[in-house]
Amino acid sequence: METLDTDGTSGPYTITAAVLGHDPVDAVVVLDANLLFGMAVDLVRLMQIPALVPSVVVVGVGYPTDDFDEVLRRRTTDFTPSSVHGWPGSGRRAAFRTTLRERVRPFIDSIAPTVEAVTLFGHSLGGLFTATEWLADDRLFDRYIISSPSLWWDDHALLRIPVAVPDAPAYLAIGGDETDTGRRREAAALPNDAVWKPPPMHLDMVDDLLRFAACLTPTAERDAPNVDIIDGEFHATVPPITFTRGLRRLLRPPAP
Repeated sequence: METLDTDGTSGPYTITAAVLGHDPVDAVVVLDANLLFGMAVDLVRLMQIPALVPSVVVVGVGYPTDDFDEVLRRRTTDFTPSSVHGWPGSGRRAAFRTTLRERVRPFIDSIAPTVEAVTLFGHSLGGLFTATEWLADDRLFDRYIISSPSLWWDDHALLRIPVAVPDAPAYLAIGGDETDTGRRREAAALPNDAVWKPPPMHLDMVDDLLRFAACLTPTAERDAPNVDIIDGEFHATVPPITFTRGLRRLLRPPAP
């Protein structure tokens, strides 16, 4: 493992990398490393046993804290493209991109100079950031795994931006039970006053992602993206599946 502690405009970051294999040409940057980096490393190691994926550098971008509330605050600041009332500090996506460009990408080059392509993986608000980055003209990454993106942000603002299908490969996926009724089943065991109990407002993230894919204009070279709806999975259970399926779709398997 290689670790870099660095500062950004919204606070300190811990960037952790695992080089899995020899002379990797692929790297995967995992947002929400406090929650998802360990999962990602273990899944890549498991997939490498039957040679489903090649040598890979897995890079987690997280925060040097065990305070879950602080992690939630920082990710809302970093992953959102606009400031929204009721979400203090939100809308600092541009500043977080600077950290990725000036700290994370050079860190990858320094520990694995053989890397030729970098994939970005984000889930939930991280998926919103990943989707927004995929649409950017000056995108920082080569491939994108967009997992259960929080497209509800800012009254579904991202769905109101008419753009052509980007020319970077992407895998879009979501749990089949991330509908309004599904998210209520997911949280059924929580007490009614729990912070994670879904509010009365209607929210169907499956429909949001389908609408997002449909609003992208196909080109002569690029069709509208498919959405992989993974049956029986909730928002909290689907990340391992979107991550592994995304890698299998986007990375070249090792040569026999």
